[in-house]
Amino acid sequence: MAIEIRKGTAADTEGFITFLQTVRNSMAHKEWFYLDPPDYVRRMMEQGRIELWVATDGDRLAAVFDILLPELEACNYGYDLNFSEADLKRVINLDNAAVHPDYRGLGLQRKMMLLAEQELRQRGNYILLCTIHPENTFSLNNALKRGFTIEKQQEKYGSVRYILRKDI
Repeated sequence: MAIEIRKGTAADTEGFITFLQTVRNSMAHKEWFYLDPPDYVRRMMEQGRIELWVATDGDRLAAVFDILLPELEACNYGYDLNFSEADLKRVINLDNAAVHPDYRGLGLQRKMMLLAEQELRQRGNYILLCTIHPENTFSLNNALKRGFTIEKQQEKYGSVRYILRKDI
């Protein structure tokens, strides 16, 4: 198994959308994983507001991770934390992290998040925000180990979510 992690491109968009749907369909707790509508993902990709990282095993997707540059749109998690406009402009939403069941346990989620964080750190000063279902202990512990802190618990995406923060 020779897994390669690389920055995704527009050519990865459809594979990314399909991969997220496939992984969510295989989950026992589907409420843990909210999926944006495919047309929204396509539009944000076209606008350069979603950035992808993909882990591949040959031609097969093993894992995906994306961030959203929400600017001042309602999807900015900073609104949930009553951020000032200046801070809202610094927010990056860490959006989806998904690993195919055949590739779990290899640290792919952590590795992709680390690569994204390293790139963002070189580009500027950001507030990273994400939401995680409280019972999704794997993702929650992964984020806490990466230096995120729980800022709030609230209803979001049809169930309860933590909003986590990390300043870089």
